[in-house]
Amino acid sequence: MNGPVVVGIDDFENSDSLIAAAVHEAKIRQAALWLAHVYSGFGAPVTPGIAAGYAPEELLRENAVAQLEATATRLREGNAGLHVETLPLSGSPAHALTDAAAACGASLLVVGGRGRGGFTGQLLGSVSLRALTLSHSPVLVVRGGGDSGTRRVMIGVDIDDPVSGPDMIAFAFEEADRRGAGVYAFYAWEDPTFLYASAGESTLRERRAEVLEDRRQRLDAVLAPWKDKYPELVVNSEVLAGSPAKLLVESTELVDLLVVGGKVREKGHEGMRIGALTHTVLHHAHCPVAVVPEH
Repeated sequence: MNGPVVVGIDDFENSDSLIAAAVHEAKIRQAALWLAHVYSGFGAPVTPGIAAGYAPEELLRENAVAQLEATATRLREGNAGLHVETLPLSGSPAHALTDAAAACGASLLVVGGRGRGGFTGQLLGSVSLRALTLSHSPVLVVRGGGDSGTRRVMIGVDIDDPVSGPDMIAFAFEEADRRGAGVYAFYAWEDPTFLYASAGESTLRERRAEVLEDRRQRLDAVLAPWKDKYPELVVNSEVLAGSPAKLLVESTELVDLLVVGGKVREKGHEGMRIGALTHTVLHHAHCPVAVVPEH
């Protein structure tokens, strides 16, 4: 049995897609689902008329427990065989979520892709972003309008950094295998503007074609061991010249899941270090994004 899937629920009334994504992840992993809600610090609504004499913290906890149990009951009834637990939490939201995920050995932490309020197109919320930087587990950020139906898992591979990528690539191939999906490996090459000043148009085209072909071969070499390990998976790869952030965000319209890496911080520091490209994707992707700790 895999470690449980932990989902951090903020707003119960507007979390249907988040919870549905977490249920799906638990099922394909054959794992338990733990519903977590941090009731302290979110301003959870307190039911009017509750007897006086309770401290505000107790009121918030009672309300959180009631909402968690109601959600868990609904999920148990609608998903035969799914084991559901509840986690009412108190404290700093991001720390509480990531500490709980670590304590239960979570295989995945699922968080929302929008800030509180749920407006379409809103940037990634501060709690989800902070949880990413604290987590030692893979984190799934639920974005987009649901399953695109493309049956493709995309990985953004950095072939210029030979020490990064193995954990992320392993996760992506495992996810594709679980989903019965293909793998789409993507590398974006920043257009070399210096060539325009030093070469003629014909020479520039030739040089550009050479560089792109070299990078295609290097990307194929990175993927080769994983193709051998998962021979039944359809694997496509592409190298494009242009803005990596723009190309990667645009490509998320064509896949069901994007997998990127976050560098694990040095001993004594918390969680992952998220680069500028990953930040951009997390704020603007059209599909769910999984961020995998890279050791």
